[in-house]
Amino acid sequence: MIDSLKNPIENEHGFVMGTAILVSAILVLAGAFAIWTANTEMHIVRNEGQLIREFYDAEAGVVDGIENYTAWLTNEFMLEELDATSTITYIDEDSGDPVATIEVRPIMDEVKDTSLTNPADNLPLQPHKGPPPVNSGYSLKYFEIRRYGITTTSTNGNTQLQVGVYKVFNKY
Repeated sequence: MIDSLKNPIENEHGFVMGTAILVSAILVLAGAFAIWTANTEMHIVRNEGQLIREFYDAEAGVVDGIENYTAWLTNEFMLEELDATSTITYIDEDSGDPVATIEVRPIMDEVKDTSLTNPADNLPLQPHKGPPPVNSGYSLKYFEIRRYGITTTSTNGNTQLQVGVYKVFNKY
């Protein structure tokens, strides 16, 4: 014991090995934490990208429903008045895959259940027929509007968009 007090530089008794093991353990834990954080961030980015893609798919269905109203606004649809509903599958022109489901029904001032999904049935209550909007350029005397609700759902059902549209008609 007296020798160890006389030569403290040469008497390490495993201190360096203990320190090396401690530093190595800290580095392993830091590396494991970095890998775990990177994996979590990759999952977040992947999920966010998928949600954005689904939103754009549902939005494409809305745009198609508005621009291509001949697919749902037919004579039969108009003659059925308030009982009319239409369901269309929007298909991507490039890939041929279904992208969204479009559900259309008239907006009414009464609650009415149809064969559509719950969001498509729960539209705001408004009269189906009404005067054209102010400053729309349509005469109140000769024209009227009819209100419709368009609900689109992405293919896997995680994203839904809903818009209200109106179409101007000559008064009968």
